[in-house]
Amino acid sequence: MRLRLDHLILRAADPAGTLAELSRRTGAPMLADVEVVGGLASGIVRAGALDIEVVRIGREPPPRPRGYGLGFVADAGLREVAADLRARGFPTSPAARGVSGEGASRRSWRALQVKGLLPDPFPAPTSRRPPGRLDRAIEAAADAMSRIPALARAATGRAGGSMVVVTEYEFDAGAWRQRAGRGPEVTAVHLGTGGHRAAWERLPLAGDAPLHLHDDGPSGITRVVLAGGDWPAPQVFTVGDVAFELS
Repeated sequence: MRLRLDHLILRAADPAGTLAELSRRTGAPMLADVEVVGGLASGIVRAGALDIEVVRIGREPPPRPRGYGLGFVADAGLREVAADLRARGFPTSPAARGVSGEGASRRSWRALQVKGLLPDPFPAPTSRRPPGRLDRAIEAAADAMSRIPALARAATGRAGGSMVVVTEYEFDAGAWRQRAGRGPEVTAVHLGTGGHRAAWERLPLAGDAPLHLHDDGPSGITRVVLAGGDWPAPQVFTVGDVAFELS
């Protein structure tokens, strides 16, 4: 089982404004306008082979946008992913389902969270035991709660300081992304591990992940390097606590 980097997650009080700034300054096309999904608000721009997702989550949004976390996809189903990661010592949550859009534009996916990679993770229940009936029961309960807005908001009221997820798409994500266009390529993602670098080195990552891990300094995504855009000159700008380098 191998994990491939799929999207970057920024957390902001104003996802729409943050996405608009990213799109304007980098040329990244808008992939999904901000929509409330399962108690959080989320929108996405497309940057080469990766998505940059901006979420509003938690009762107390951060004063500035920050690099909240990372999303991966795997070459195996989520139950196999959970079993593999738990055997390696990583606690994972049961998979939760998300649904966005309606009719022909409806999209659904399932995602599990991985703890032990960044400090203060989103407070989802996790386990190191092999996946079994308890996981299936929790998944069913979470699916039911996600359909009731008040319960979904309550479940996401505490955001913690980070999130690492593995997603399994239940629609043709490749075709959906292709319609938006690629935009500039993400060539490097600088990630402060908050002292968890050794755990990242145990993670079964595909060899092409553009991650640069740092144990010192602030945790989370701190710098994103992009290339191939139509920019008049190289530049660096910041969106909250995250630096974007147009190389």
